[in-house]
Amino acid sequence: MPLSLVAKLLSVCLLGRMTWLAIPSPFLPFLPVLDYFCGSQLFRWTLPTIALIGAVAILFNYRVRAASLAIGVSFLLGVLSSRIYFENNVMFLGCVFVLLALSDQRTGSWLVRAQVMFVFFSAGLNKLLDASWRSGHFFDFWAKMAINKSLYFKLAAALPTMLLPRAMSWMTIVMELSICVGLLFRRSRTLAIWTGLLLHLGMNVLTERTFGIFFYIMPIAYLAFADWPRPGITVLYDGDCGICARTRRFMERLDLEGLFQWQPFQQASDLHGISKQALSERLYVVTEKNKYSGFAAFRIMALYNPITYFVMLFTLLGPQALYFHHRSLLAIFYYVLFSPPFIPIGQVFYTLIARNRHSIFPGDNCAVDFSVQRAQK
Repeated sequence: MPLSLVAKLLSVCLLGRMTWLAIPSPFLPFLPVLDYFCGSQLFRWTLPTIALIGAVAILFNYRVRAASLAIGVSFLLGVLSSRIYFENNVMFLGCVFVLLALSDQRTGSWLVRAQVMFVFFSAGLNKLLDASWRSGHFFDFWAKMAINKSLYFKLAAALPTMLLPRAMSWMTIVMELSICVGLLFRRSRTLAIWTGLLLHLGMNVLTERTFGIFFYIMPIAYLAFADWPRPGITVLYDGDCGICARTRRFMERLDLEGLFQWQPFQQASDLHGISKQALSERLYVVTEKNKYSGFAAFRIMALYNPITYFVMLFTLLGPQALYFHHRSLLAIFYYVLFSPPFIPIGQVFYTLIARNRHSIFPGDNCAVDFSVQRAQK
């Protein structure tokens, strides 16, 4: 599921941002042999057409690996055919698609994972070895060209000279290297992913730029590190509650993969060691390794549902001229909503609704008896 979801989300990016259309005809190629195709309209349209067909094929789940390979080769060949076209985000995109095509049962997600870790390692090491980065002078120059937040420059002027640029430079270096190391180990992987998302979010908020499609494709690539559960996750809910029954029906419609099995705790044969008192107070999600309750349960169901990522991506894609501030605000909202520190806050709202759930849709109460009777028939 993670690699298939990565391929589909990247394909949406290609179509939504028209990235496939930007693959150029040869001009100052890295490989001299490609000079032969300079000015060729056939070459100019062949690579974008292949990328377009591949993206559509992936979305329709048709020969996903072959389509990924075709897209990756198209972008990498486009980079080799034109020095001007080369950008880190385009190179990374092409590499990820090729590695998706090469991934199989034996390699799993590790080819894509290694590519992500290599990007952060090389980026952090490159900055660490650069004297202008260590001194903050490069960041100071870059900030004047890219950052459009007046607050940053007011803060920089109020502090000692070069203190803020130097601090931002070292913070970037530390974050990039720590992300690389953190992704390597299972226990630190979640923290590393949230650190990476914070880095991308900060870049977007400060500059209101997406750096090509890097703002989209790197967070998507993090899904390769997800341990996707098997179908059959148990959801225990109060079957004698109108809003709970409506929530179940709504969530089941969105669960296209059939990952969750909803059971009213009053009729469940296995309560997984959870007391009936606790189950009467909040919803529980039981996976192979963990138990989640209340807001955390809804959060984990959202994170394990592919539709969530498509919704977030669709809302973050949009015309750049009109969408800068909206994109930043939406990205902040998603980051805060799904981040672990927000769980206690979300739990407060969940508890408020749970305490008053029997007064919401009162006509639907005692729904457990009818649902169980239907299941038995």
